Amino acid sequence: MAQQRMALWEADIDEDVDLQFAIGNYGQSGHFEDAHIQQPQIDEATLLAMQQHMAQQAAFSQIPDVVKAFIVHFHQAVLDNNLAEITVAYESGWNKYTEKFYSRTEWPEAEVIAPLVNDDPVFLILYRELYYRHVYSRLQPNIDDRFHSYENSCELFNYLLNSEGPVALELPEQWLWDIIDEFIYQFQVFCTWRSKVKSKTEDELMVLAEGGQVWSSYSVLNVLYSLIQKSRINEYILAQQEGKSPEQIAEIVGEYGQRPLYRNLGYFSLIGLLRVHVLLGDFTLALKVIENVELNQKSPYTRVTACHVATYYYVGFCYLMLHRYPDAIRTFVNILNFIMRMRQYHTRSYQYDQISKTADRMYALFAICNALSPSRLDDNVANTSKERFGEQFAKMARGGYVARQS
Repeated sequence: MAQQRMALWEADIDEDVDLQFAIGNYGQSGHFEDAHIQQPQIDEATLLAMQQHMAQQAAFSQIPDVVKAFIVHFHQAVLDNNLAEITVAYESGWNKYTEKFYSRTEWPEAEVIAPLVNDDPVFLILYRELYYRHVYSRLQPNIDDRFHSYENSCELFNYLLNSEGPVALELPEQWLWDIIDEFIYQFQVFCTWRSKVKSKTEDELMVLAEGGQVWSSYSVLNVLYSLIQKSRINEYILAQQEGKSPEQIAEIVGEYGQRPLYRNLGYFSLIGLLRVHVLLGDFTLALKVIENVELNQKSPYTRVTACHVATYYYVGFCYLMLHRYPDAIRTFVNILNFIMRMRQYHTRSYQYDQISKTADRMYALFAICNALSPSRLDDNVANTSKERFGEQFAKMARGGYVARQS
């Protein structure tokens, strides 16, 4: 456009044109200074909207072309419910471009990339879920991030639970588990952050006071119980254990429970509820919640390794806190042997670090249980635990005051 304007000004003027007639005598009559010019009035809201639009355009121009193409492809895969393409984009593409472009900064905000996805509200909710998870894992969330991530989670679960009938959306099992797991994690870190009152500014304290039910335990429990009830996952598990036919199971679980999306979310919500009750200190209720879940390696959900490991970790922790040390030892041994057998596959997973940290905590808990209730259940796990916590293990084994200090 600038080149077009330049071309007009540089063009030769036709000598036959009467410039006085064409231009007139504007500003030459002496009345110009006395004329009253009505300035256009722009209200503050319009001005702010214009500034935001310009800022979004500037941010959009900064997005690398490969990232734009990735987002467009990701969106199309979600529209088509193409689980294979969604899985590749979620587990590979997102992490690849995070490392390349956004390892130390935020991804573009949802409003900035909205034109690439035709302002698709469902995809933008899913994109924000990934956006805030990145902020929590790689950066330091501020108070706005904490509140907005809660609002986005509410939008997502309202869409899933309060739409007219089951939603036409398919997501990989791993992503569904990560949604539930991250929801509880953000609740946990918000509670920790909120409890540190002395480090808060007056503005932050005021926002917290007005926050109401934001990240309250009631709202988190309500989401998890709602997903469990909507999916009828307990009825599904019992029907499978009783060997009922697919037709009978479909009749039992209803239209929501037949959909993989809701069935997976229901199961993962059971494990999430186990974790929340552990955080709240109700270990008996935590075990009661998953009484229908069979802890074995044949469960179809062992495909989601992080979920499988988390289940055993929190069950074992409950046994420890309830002084059921032999049960805790057996639980930790089973899952730690599973992790050792599957370690070669874990190294290829983007969740390898998280699984390794959970395994380290379980070795420590195993050492405590073995000191309180000595057992020869598994020498491999016992030896690994002694290698990592040799001095503490020896002190606990001796008992007495020294053991309590360790």
